[in-house]
Amino acid sequence: MNKRSKRLQLVLDLAEKKKQQADQFLAASKQRVEQDQQTLQQLDQYLVEYRQNYLGANAEGCSGAQLHSQLAFMQKIEEAKRTQLQAMERNQQELDVVEQHWKSAYARVKGMQKLTDKARDAEIQAEEKELQKQLDERAQGLKPNFI
Repeated sequence: MNKRSKRLQLVLDLAEKKKQQADQFLAASKQRVEQDQQTLQQLDQYLVEYRQNYLGANAEGCSGAQLHSQLAFMQKIEEAKRTQLQAMERNQQELDVVEQHWKSAYARVKGMQKLTDKARDAEIQAEEKELQKQLDERAQGLKPNFI
């Protein structure tokens, strides 16, 4: 390898490290969004269960204080859902930004790989051309013994 391809290889190595970091950020961001979705599903499930309990308790004739307590708890679940939706929205926006960063890092690595490969190919061709030139010069310099 000549100097140019070695320099390009160093730049490629740096780009690959940045892409690996972007891979990790992307995975973590996706995991946060998935966790947000699971949490939201759990809150929805809790709300359905407590509504059913509230309707059942109301039909059975619970005290007003108990019904008020259950209603207040359902309101807290609703508030937790709103908060979770906001967090999920922020994390989704962050995921969008991280995905763009990852795409950029991936494209940079691919571009550097192509450039490095092209430089290596050019160097190999130049070396082969120089070798062929030397072989031709040697062949022309040799005089047959029978002349």
